[in-house]
Amino acid sequence: MYIIFVVYPTLELFQFSFMSWDGVSPTKLWVGLANYRELLFSEKIFWQSFKNTVFWAAITLFLNVFIGLVLASLIAEPIRGRVYFQLAYFLPVVQAGIVTAIIWRWMYQPDGVINSFLRTVGLGMLTRGWLGDFKLALPALAIAGSWMSLGVSIVIFSGGIQNIDPALYESAKVDGANRIQLFWYITIPSLRHVIATVLILTIIGSFKTFDIVWATTQGGPIRATELLATYMYKRGMLEVRYGYGCAVAVFLMIVVTLFSTLYLLQQREKV
Repeated sequence: MYIIFVVYPTLELFQFSFMSWDGVSPTKLWVGLANYRELLFSEKIFWQSFKNTVFWAAITLFLNVFIGLVLASLIAEPIRGRVYFQLAYFLPVVQAGIVTAIIWRWMYQPDGVINSFLRTVGLGMLTRGWLGDFKLALPALAIAGSWMSLGVSIVIFSGGIQNIDPALYESAKVDGANRIQLFWYITIPSLRHVIATVLILTIIGSFKTFDIVWATTQGGPIRATELLATYMYKRGMLEVRYGYGCAVAVFLMIVVTLFSTLYLLQQREKV
């Protein structure tokens, strides 16, 4: 099953990336490295989408790792309504991506929830069309994308926290450590491998992001929210350049694989 649905399509992807093909006709023209030369040296939009994807990954990493770890630590305490919070945080994960996109597109509208709230609290000068703002559209969508995947990080961190020896916390409390010190000197060091896992999953998820951007801005305004996945779709499907789209997919796969490998090797050296 793995060979049929993973290995074989991946090999086909590499093969098609060296061809000029519309994805339908039986005629495939071998062009060698032409798609890659155009991709790396002639296409400015590709590099803009790559920069946007890296920026998206940075925002998502901060929210999913830092905020996710803090929230997981809070709900790990025996507080009232703990199960409710766990379900609430995980709900966006099981929700279809298109539904999340519709919700946040409505919230970011000029007359949406966010602008209405700002007017209510006397901050009307901050209201704007969030998804139409060239500078704010990308971070606004990145926050929405992080909200959609935050629950996974919280679940992973929660599982890691439950495996920490409670005696470590008890000993630190006897020595006078407060909550912040417990979090900084016990929780974080004990979860270094879990944090590495969340980092890798978040980066891979960020580089594959497509649905929430396509359902809200389709890469606009003026390609301000163009990511590698949307760029690949436009070139490969909408512009019927299947070979070029495969070249973008190969580049995307290589970047994610290299980063994951380097990070895992670095973590292994620290052990």
